[in-house]
Formats: sequence, C-alpha cells, structure tokens
Amino acid sequence: MRAIRQILISMVAFAAVPAAFLQGASDTVQFIGGSSKAIPVNSTGTFAFGDAKELQFNYGQSVYKLPYSQITGTDVIHGETRHFLKKIPVPSMPGHRKETLSVSYKDPSGLTGTLNFELTENQANWAREAIAAKTAKPASQAASNQTQDWWGDRYWKTNRNKAAWEGTSQTTQPGQPATSTPSGTKE
Repeated sequence: MRAIRQILISMVAFAAVPAAFLQGASDTVQFIGGSSKAIPVNSTGTFAFGDAKELQFNYGQSVYKLPYSQITGTDVIHGETRHFLKKIPVPSMPGHRKETLSVSYKDPSGLTGTLNFELTENQANWAREAIAAKTAKPASQAASNQTQDWWGDRYWKTNRNKAAWEGTSQTTQPGQPATSTPSGTKE
C-alpha cells in the first residue's frame, strides 16, 4: 500500500510541473565546439536565417557569420538518453530532446572546418532544412552540372554514344544484356 501511495504522489508532483519549466528556453542554441576559434565554447545564442547570403549565429553582443556558399553539409547527431540513478531511462518530451547540429564548411583558403551546436530536436531539423534551402543550387544550374550518362548507353548503340562503341564488338545472348569485348588480339 505504501508503494502505491508513493507512486501516486510522484505522479501528481510530476504532472504539476509546468511544461514551460521542463522545456527551458526553446529558441536558444549553444555552441559546443568546432574548428572556429571566433566563437567561445559554450556560448549561448540564436540562429538568424533572414540574410540570403550568410548564416548568422548571434551570441552575447557578437555575431558570427558564415556564407552559405562555404557550407558543404550538415549533420544531426542524436543526443544520449538521460538516466535516473544511471539505470532508469528518463523519457523526454517529443521534439525537445537535445541533439547536435554539425555544420561543415570550407573557408576561402580551402581548409575544411565544422561548427557544432546543441539544440532541441525540432530546432535541429528546422535549422538543417533552412540551411539546405539556402545552399541549394538553382534548378537550371543543377541540371547543367549533371552528367549526361544514361543507363541505356551500356546496352544500345546510338548516335549519342557512338564514340564509346567504336572499336568494340558486340556479343549478345538471347535474354542477356549486350556486353562489349575489346577488339584486338590476346597475348
């Protein structure tokens, strides 16, 4: 009977804790390290995505700016589960688990670096999508950068791949794709 009473009192106490207290500040981001020495470790601030050319991290009275053109990628690393008495896993509120957003970049001198920020799961996903939208190439530029390879070039001779087929002979089996063998002699 005593155990049931303790469980009920614990449940009532946990339910009375306001959600805002459990969440903490929802828009703050903490810089936890990286290759940039311009930002002090454990600085707390906010992201600003309003500028079309640079990612801004506002901390204290300072602003760190990173051009989107230098960003090479982002990665979200899931945080560890918290434990009560180092044994019992404590569930976190959906979307409020702490994660690490890692932003990779290449500076103008060609050196690669990273910036690591600790933020909530929702913030990490939102920031990653915002960075991806700002770093995405326009559709016309992306199409011009794609190679003109087509899977059918391996099987059919066309004017498009004529140079690749010259100097080769075809051997085919019924029901099998065409394979090429080099012309010449064996030694």
